[in-house]
Amino acid sequence: MKRYIKSGIQFDSDNQQYTFDFTIDLPDDIINIVPPKLYRSSIRNSVYWFGYLFKDTASSKQRSDFIHAIKGIGNSKIADHELRQFIELPLGELDKQFGMYNIDCLVYPVSNRSKLVNKIISVINSYTSHDKHSASYQLVKSIPTKIEFDWESFEIDNGYDTNKYNQMKKYVETTLLPAIHELDYFSLAANVKPKYRKYIKDYLGFISQDQLDSYARAQGQNILVVDDINTSGSTLDEILRVLNRVNRNANIFVFTLIGNM
Repeated sequence: MKRYIKSGIQFDSDNQQYTFDFTIDLPDDIINIVPPKLYRSSIRNSVYWFGYLFKDTASSKQRSDFIHAIKGIGNSKIADHELRQFIELPLGELDKQFGMYNIDCLVYPVSNRSKLVNKIISVINSYTSHDKHSASYQLVKSIPTKIEFDWESFEIDNGYDTNKYNQMKKYVETTLLPAIHELDYFSLAANVKPKYRKYIKDYLGFISQDQLDSYARAQGQNILVVDDINTSGSTLDEILRVLNRVNRNANIFVFTLIGNM
């Protein structure tokens, strides 16, 4: 049995596979993909583009199931050629508006589970004839014991309510951070409640000292940060914090496949 659950995308429950129709959008879909769009916003004073936006009517389960499918970590399947077209549409618009050849280098997080970012990078490289591949910087998860909490921002956001602030502070100090530091592998989504995610820091870093030193020398260059899905903005915020700490004179732009205003 097939049923539409998102724009031009059908879910075949018999085969547990998504199929795409890039010629149709329906009123009850959870993502619009026709015609191809490129949304523009900002994050930490950087221009932020993304290709798709879940509709407000999309349930958490629908979002989660589809995200797992395109990341290749769920039970449902997506054909490679359809996923590539899903990626190519917004990147084609980005190339028209910005021009991939204006990008000096790429920055992206490395995931042990999802290969979606790698697929996005592959499409970007096809626009630049792979010229940017040698100028790519990879960010990896830090050792959990090195992960810290942004107390300054936390106090600014919550200090107005002393009782609430003290309760939350106690939870972070006695429960959250100790639990994180005991982990073998850290996942922001799995290990941190949504209201605390924006304050978790130092969980990403350059894959090597050589890459960190090289990025520090990229003064005045156009940097495109690439990630797959942006839900809360916490991961992008951490990426930009890491980059700005090393080099404040780069021109940073951000792209994710599915985004959040």
